[in-house]
Amino acid sequence: MKDLFDESLTLDTALPRPQAPPAAAALAARQAAGGKAPDTAAFLANFVRIGEIAAPKPPAAPLFPPEEEAAVVAELIAEMRPMFQRDGGDIELIGLTGATVQVRLSGSCAGCMMSARTLSTVQHQLIETLGRPVRVVPEIRH
Repeated sequence: MKDLFDESLTLDTALPRPQAPPAAAALAARQAAGGKAPDTAAFLANFVRIGEIAAPKPPAAPLFPPEEEAAVVAELIAEMRPMFQRDGGDIELIGLTGATVQVRLSGSCAGCMMSARTLSTVQHQLIETLGRPVRVVPEIRH
């Protein structure tokens, strides 16, 4: 406890100072860069190029015209129905409005705890087929 009140200790003597990297590390960095200091301009140009690669791409044109999308969605859901029916449930297309696909789940699918995961799979298939984002929404009965 006495050391806490000892005024002969100062921050300069109590805490070690951060040291510069050893000369060997600086020399190794220069040798890795070809014997000269690293090229900051090249580093920044590479950084920008990587950023352009990772930047989101503009959405592609839809694969189907709007008048055909409803038929494509109905066909895809019809192809998926046997999987639902095999588990004692069913899925039915109610409508397509803009980017919203409304479906009705019935049978064992209506109260299933995995229905959100199932609808997520349907949504993923529709997005891949249509080539644009859509949201699958279940019909809610009160």
